[in-house]
Amino acid sequence: MPDTDLAVRRFDADLDGLIRPAAEIFDSEDIARRLAAGISAAGGDAAAIRAQTVSVLRTALAAGRTAISEAFEAHPFDAHPTVRAYAWLTDAVVRAVHDVAITHLHPQATPTKSERLAVLAVGGYGRFEMAPYSDVDLLFLSPYKL
Repeated sequence: MPDTDLAVRRFDADLDGLIRPAAEIFDSEDIARRLAAGISAAGGDAAAIRAQTVSVLRTALAAGRTAISEAFEAHPFDAHPTVRAYAWLTDAVVRAVHDVAITHLHPQATPTKSERLAVLAVGGYGRFEMAPYSDVDLLFLSPYKL
């Protein structure tokens, strides 16, 4: 599991501010089970793991966007909870991708400080304010040159 920090814990603790309950937007436990099943079926083939991961997360992303859209249609003045929900959905997908990458595609049993990689959200995503289909700005931070 990826390392976490105060910002991640703080963001996770504030999920009451979403337009719908977080689990209705992205059910992390269900997605983790589906990813595990796909990874198991891939049998260690990296290309198949990537394909399974993309398939599961593409479906989850579409379902999450639909859930947010339906909630916003029902409550059209709840813009702030809506943009936070889109940011949270994006964050859930980015975390899942990062977890698959470091756990199954490029695992390191005990990474040294120089082998760790931080993924930082910047722009609207970093402010937890995303419109539907906004681009995702990420910064990859490493202690050494990649």
